[in-house]
Amino acid sequence: MPSIFPVRVPGDKCARSRNCLLSSDLLCSISFANYLSGDDMRKAAGVLLNCLVSVALLSGCAAIDAASVPVAGQQKASLAAPEHVMLPADGRTIDLSIYRPVSAPLGAIFLSHGAGGSPARLELLIDRLRDAGFVVLAPLHGDALLIPEDRREDLRTALMTRIGDLQAVSAYSAQAFPDLPYGAVGHSYGSLIGLIGGGALQMFDARVPRIEAVASFSSPGIIPGLTEPEGRLETVAVPTLMITGTADTVEPFALDPQSHATYFERQPAGDRTLLVINGASHDFVYGEEAHYDEAMDLLVTFLRAELLDDAAAATSLASAQTGSGITIRR
Repeated sequence: MPSIFPVRVPGDKCARSRNCLLSSDLLCSISFANYLSGDDMRKAAGVLLNCLVSVALLSGCAAIDAASVPVAGQQKASLAAPEHVMLPADGRTIDLSIYRPVSAPLGAIFLSHGAGGSPARLELLIDRLRDAGFVVLAPLHGDALLIPEDRREDLRTALMTRIGDLQAVSAYSAQAFPDLPYGAVGHSYGSLIGLIGGGALQMFDARVPRIEAVASFSSPGIIPGLTEPEGRLETVAVPTLMITGTADTVEPFALDPQSHATYFERQPAGDRTLLVINGASHDFVYGEEAHYDEAMDLLVTFLRAELLDDAAAATSLASAQTGSGITIRR
C-alpha cells in the first residue's frame, strides 16, 4: 500500500545524522550480536547503549525526549497530587508515582515516560487514563533530567534499570492491586519498555505475564543490534496499539516517521492497531497538537476492550474508520 508518511529530508542541524547512523549500524550490530552469543546481557546492553551514545554525539543531535524542556503556556491537567512510593529495587530506590481515579479503579496501567522525561510531563495523558477508571503507576526512570546530574543515569545503564523498573513496579502492582487487569503504556523509549513487558526482545527474559495489552506513543526508532534483526519484535504476545504521526521524528534515531510503523508491522497480525495522526510530531503525547482528543478516545477504547473485556468498546474499536486527521491500520 502507498506510504502515508512524507519523505523527510534532514535539516542542516542533523545533516550528518544519516551518515553517522549508517557508519555506526554495522559496528553496533556486530558488537551486540557477539555479546548475544554469550550469557552476559548487561554487557550486551552496555555495548548497545554505547553505540547509541556515539551516534548521538557524532551527529551533534540530542536524543533526549522533549519532556525535559518546559513549554511556555502549556496546558496543565487537573490532577490530584499523586501518591509517592519509594520502591526498593536492586540496591536502588524507584520513585513511583501512583495516580488513582476518583472512584474504585477498574484496571492498572504501568506508564513509562520517554528518555529524560518524567511522569509529571505526561499528566494530560494520565488524567485521561484516570478518568477512564485506571490507576496509573508511573516510575521516574533513572535517566530523567529531574534527577540531579550526579545521580542521573546515562544511556549506558538506563536500558537495564528501566527493565528493572518494569519488573519492580509490576511486582508491586500485583501486590497492591491483585484483582485488577494490568496493561502498559509508554512514550518513545518508554514504549520499548512496555513492549518488552509484553514479550518483545526475549533475550532480556523480561516478559511480564500480567500485562495483557500495550499501547505505545511513538517509538525510539529502529535500533540496529537491538530491535534488529527481524524476529525480536514479533514475539509480543498481547494486543498492541501504536500511535504515531506523519511528522514523528526523533534525531538521530528516527529520521523517517515510517520507522515507527515498523513496530506495528512486526507485531502478530490480528491483535495490532496503528493510528497515524496527520501532522503529529514526537511530542503529540503532551496534548498540544491537533486530533489529540480523538486519539485519546481511541486509546481508552483500546484499553477498555483489551483489559476490561468491554464488549461495546471492542465493537467500537473494530468499527473505527480512517478520517481526515487519523489513519487507522490493522
